[in-house]
Amino acid sequence: MGERLFKKCRAFLCQRRFQVIRFYFLLYGITFFLVLPLLCCDLRHSVYNFRSRSSNQEERRLRRENDERLAKNEPIVQMYADLLSKSNKSPPLLHSEHIDVGITVVTVSRNRKYEGGYQPRHLTQVLGRLVDLINITNTELKYGIFLCNVDGHPDSYREATSLNPTFTTFQKFKGKQAKFVDIFEKEKMDYIYCIEETLKRNASNVFMIEDDSYPHKDLFLVLEKVISYPEENQKTNNVTFIKFYHPERLLGYLSLQLERLPEMFALGAVFGTILVVPVCLYLFKESDSDVRLLWILSALYFSLGALAIGRVNLIELRRFSAHMYQVTPAASCCTQAMFFPQDGARSIVKHLKEVTCKKGYGKDMALEEIRGRGHYKALMVQPNLFIHTGLFSTLRRGMVNPFLLG
Repeated sequence: MGERLFKKCRAFLCQRRFQVIRFYFLLYGITFFLVLPLLCCDLRHSVYNFRSRSSNQEERRLRRENDERLAKNEPIVQMYADLLSKSNKSPPLLHSEHIDVGITVVTVSRNRKYEGGYQPRHLTQVLGRLVDLINITNTELKYGIFLCNVDGHPDSYREATSLNPTFTTFQKFKGKQAKFVDIFEKEKMDYIYCIEETLKRNASNVFMIEDDSYPHKDLFLVLEKVISYPEENQKTNNVTFIKFYHPERLLGYLSLQLERLPEMFALGAVFGTILVVPVCLYLFKESDSDVRLLWILSALYFSLGALAIGRVNLIELRRFSAHMYQVTPAASCCTQAMFFPQDGARSIVKHLKEVTCKKGYGKDMALEEIRGRGHYKALMVQPNLFIHTGLFSTLRRGMVNPFLLG
């Protein structure tokens, strides 16, 4: 009698488990082979982004977006220039006294590099955007906007020279042509020069922005959340620098950054737990061991879903509020938008002067080595608060693969 009852119970449990496995098999199949491919086929950085596009198509798209940004921001720069002219401010600053944040846009000419005489005018876009965002942000911080022209042929850089009367300008090279060392070492020396000139303007913090880095509308809202209340956020105490941009292709879950995979599995665990509750209550009445199986299958379902959609796309949801942006340890690579507290800026300048950059060892690698050697603290804000827009690389002296942008 007991043996017969045991066999019936085992058969019942096997049948239940079969139903569970069949349910999840259908759920996985419908999600990963039907729903997500349809929803994510045009989503960048998704595993389903199979649609082929030529480099020419991508370049045309980027140029169209560039022209739209220029059309929006050129009038802002002109209105700002007219306002300064009427108020007789020269040289102009948003604030002429002590500055909380000195924003320095580092620029070299890219306009003369594009084929067919195309004029992207990245510098005008960035300056117009910064002026507009500062004016519409409700802030008590005092900002100064500076232009750091490090072009080796400054007199022929017409876009920058036309902006000199409007923005306080640091110009490293004088005259028509400058002779300089290795291009990577020059970039490092230019960076040092721009930081030092900003510090001379009595700036408590230095925000270095490269001229092909276009700010997001949340920039100053998030910046002030990160830096204004260090006593409430121990994470931002004693920081050497904070990155506000990192290439999107390097922001995925499959990364050398230690927090990425745990983040994916944590997301799967949270949403998996939410899914298990209705599955257990309404679809199946399971034993404790089977509930654990359900939870594992549900957590794996959401973890794989997150991987398939792409972390870059999922963290865009954090833009819902300035409070939701994520601050993590900084990854190596790239210096498009770097924020330095005054002490951090001085430390970085001191150490950068002690190293020599060359091909394969740019200033971003030097910064990473300095950080590691000196045990300095560096952070990164995600999602990105800048868009990298430049199609011409001044370091590589050639056009950038358009698939690496945007």
